Amino acid sequence: MDSKRILIVEDDRSFGAMLQKWFERNGFSVTLCSGMMAAREELSQSDLYQIILSDLRLPDGDGIMLLNWLNEAGLAIPVIIMTGYGEVQTAVSAIKLGAFDFLEKPINPDILTRKIEAVFEMRQENNRLPERQLSEKKSLVGLSEFVKGECRLSLQMYSHIDLVAPTQMAVMITGESGTGKEHVARLIHTRSNRADAPFIAVDCGSLSIELAPSELFGHKKGSFTSAIEDKSGFFREAHGGTLFLDEVGNLPYGVQMQLLRTLQEKRVRPVGSATDLDVEVRILTATNENLEKAIGDGNFREDLYHRLNEFMIRVPSLRECVEDIFSYADHFREEANRELGREVELISPEALSVLNSYSWPGNLRELRNVIRRAVLFTRGNTITPDSLPLLTTKKEELLPKVNLSLVAEPKEEKEKILKALAQVKGNKTKAAILLQIDRKTLYNKMHQYNIDL
Repeated sequence: MDSKRILIVEDDRSFGAMLQKWFERNGFSVTLCSGMMAAREELSQSDLYQIILSDLRLPDGDGIMLLNWLNEAGLAIPVIIMTGYGEVQTAVSAIKLGAFDFLEKPINPDILTRKIEAVFEMRQENNRLPERQLSEKKSLVGLSEFVKGECRLSLQMYSHIDLVAPTQMAVMITGESGTGKEHVARLIHTRSNRADAPFIAVDCGSLSIELAPSELFGHKKGSFTSAIEDKSGFFREAHGGTLFLDEVGNLPYGVQMQLLRTLQEKRVRPVGSATDLDVEVRILTATNENLEKAIGDGNFREDLYHRLNEFMIRVPSLRECVEDIFSYADHFREEANRELGREVELISPEALSVLNSYSWPGNLRELRNVIRRAVLFTRGNTITPDSLPLLTTKKEELLPKVNLSLVAEPKEEKEKILKALAQVKGNKTKAAILLQIDRKTLYNKMHQYNIDL
């Protein structure tokens, strides 16, 4: 595909970042918004988008409300609605209001590709949407330059990176969503003797049980319906280098045995092939889940866990490193100046006080978004509190009234989830923070325990 521009409206930050990476790998220029109002603001400022991919449920509305607004604004941009559990009928109603199509979660990359291609085929046939050549955006998660935190926990983390990087040990990186676990994995790679070899990052949450063997180990042409050509697979692509498996706890159980066998034998067998291929990779993994709890529940193999966890590095949350907020924020200010063509020079003490008192549930990823928006809205050369979006959740408001952590203390999961939801009046984002899990994991557990979504 030629470079094309897409707007993704998704409030689950980790899932949105995964989608963004997927589209950027496929030649798209991507903007990610976390809610309906942010999407409306972005669309009001730019008419360059050729397609919108929106979650049906949003924190400040829904995909149908966004469709209505697009119709009222006279913006003829094709919209694909993403749906979760039990929402297909509502998505069908959205099509009646003008949505181009709907897509069920979990997202199947092949189906997503076909639907996106159908949008652009329609555009070519009708010649309604303008062609624009746009440069790719930087990844939402990555730091364009290395910014080293100076808090005690950060310094401890960097010392562990320096210690383990030159070895061949498998490293498991733990931490909350948005803390920069992939960045840590890249640091380990660049400080190893494999720095000149490939670094391949894989989001295990996007691998279905049907597609995972093909994506990881490759396939032969004709081995299944959509296998129209040979595929090398992530292991072969990373041969001689580093393979980073992000959110490894989401890897389908049926694929875990294949992964363990590959790591032990250092050989892969592509789907549809009768022969094995040698692979030599270093494995790094990341997770924000309690894998020991997953082992106890029978959702993760204990032998695979020990194979992957030869050395563990914990990435601290931003609220644990308040003294680093200014350094990160100032870096993001400079980055936003370059991206947006602005000349904002300072962050005022009052604005910094607001940043320091906020809880940062989205960690560095959220801080980057906030500073980028502040640079855009700043009139003058200094970011003030008026430039910042409303940051209302203070650190003390996040302290649970009872021990609700599923990570540190996984007992009585259902009861803790119900207590957390009651404490925050049904706000699933805040409930996930109290439980110290990501929102996608919370939805999965609510579905598992038949808790009303």
